[in-house]
Amino acid sequence: RVREAVVSTQSTGVSSFLALLCFDKNCSTKILYASVGNLNTMTTSVEGPLTTEQVSQWQERGYVVVPGLIESQLVQSCTQIMHDIFKNSASKDFGSDGKCEFPTSTDLDDVTVHENLIDAVCQLLGSPDILLTQSDGWCKAGHTDFGAQQNNDQRFHMDYGNNTFMHPTPWHEPENVAAIVYLADTEVTGGGTAVCYREGEDDELYQPPYINMPGQGGHWEFYNDRKHAEAYFEKNHPEIAKFRKKLYERQRIPIYKPGDVLLYRYDVWHRGTPVNIGHKRAVINIAWKKRDSFWHQNWNPGWGKWNYYGKTEKVITRLSPKQRAIIGIPKPGHPYWNEKNVEWFGARYPGINLEPYRQNLKTKDC
Repeated sequence: RVREAVVSTQSTGVSSFLALLCFDKNCSTKILYASVGNLNTMTTSVEGPLTTEQVSQWQERGYVVVPGLIESQLVQSCTQIMHDIFKNSASKDFGSDGKCEFPTSTDLDDVTVHENLIDAVCQLLGSPDILLTQSDGWCKAGHTDFGAQQNNDQRFHMDYGNNTFMHPTPWHEPENVAAIVYLADTEVTGGGTAVCYREGEDDELYQPPYINMPGQGGHWEFYNDRKHAEAYFEKNHPEIAKFRKKLYERQRIPIYKPGDVLLYRYDVWHRGTPVNIGHKRAVINIAWKKRDSFWHQNWNPGWGKWNYYGKTEKVITRLSPKQRAIIGIPKPGHPYWNEKNVEWFGARYPGINLEPYRQNLKTKDC
C-alpha cells in the first residue's frame, strides 16, 4: 500500500514534510521518497539514473545532455528502423505523419517506455507520478529551402506554445520534461538542437511572461525560419529584435552522439539547426508531464487509438507496471484495482502478468 503524508513541522523550522510511504505485507514501513521545504518552494528527492550535477543543470539552466541512458544495441536497432522507414524520404516538418508515433510495435516503443527515461523524468520533476504526452520518431534531411515556414533553420522559441493553453509555471515549479533521443552523430550530419541556457534568477532572457517569439499570444506573426522571423521583428518590433539577438549570441549547439538524450523543458529557449546537405538526422521526440497537470495536452492521438488490431495489445502485455503507468494504466495499489478489475484486466490482455496487481491486494488490509 502506498500513502502520501504531509506533516507540519513548524517547531523545527521546516514548514512542510512530504513522504511517500510503502507498507509491506508485514505492515512495516518504507519511505519511497520524501521532501522538505517552505511554503513557497518544495524540493523532492526521487532516485534515478541522473547524477546530482545533471539534475542541477536541468533545474538551473533548463537542459542537460545525457549519454548512456539507452543501451547501444537498442539505439542501433532504432537507427536501422528509422533508416528503413525514411530510406527514400524525410519528414517535411516535425513528426512522422503517424509512421513512428507510439505505439509502433517496434523497438522504438522500447525507447519511449524505457525505465531509465521514466526514472530520469521522475527525478527532474521530483514526482513518481508522470504521464507520457508525446512520442514520435522523425528524420530531418539537409536541403536548401529556407522558406518562411520551413524548419530547416528554426527561430528561437519555447515549446509550451503549442502544448498547452497556459503560460509556464514559475521556474522552480516545472510540470514537464521534453527529450530528444539522438539516433545520429551530429558531428557528421549536423542538425543538432541549439539551446540558449538560463543564467540564474536575474537572467534578462528568462523573465516571464515569455511572449517574445513568433506567433505567441496572438501578438506577433508566425515564421518558423530564423531569418524571416528575425527580419519581421527588426522591421516591426525593434525592441524585441534586440532581445532576440541576445538569444543567438548565447546559443550553444552540443555535439550529439547516437543514444545521447537532450532533456529540456517547455520554457527553455531552443531551436533546430540545418542538417548538412547529403545527410539525414533521425531522432525520437518524447515528452512527459506531472500526472495532475491536466492543462498540458497530448501531442499524439490517444494511446489507445490503434487498439483492436492486436499490436497495441501485445505492447501493453509485455510492459512493466511502471511503464504502463505513464500511458494511464493505474499502478499496483491504486484504488482502481480490486479482485474483479484485476481478473477482467487479465481477460482483456491474455498472458499479462497480473501478480504485481494481485500482490498489492493481498496486503491492502494489513
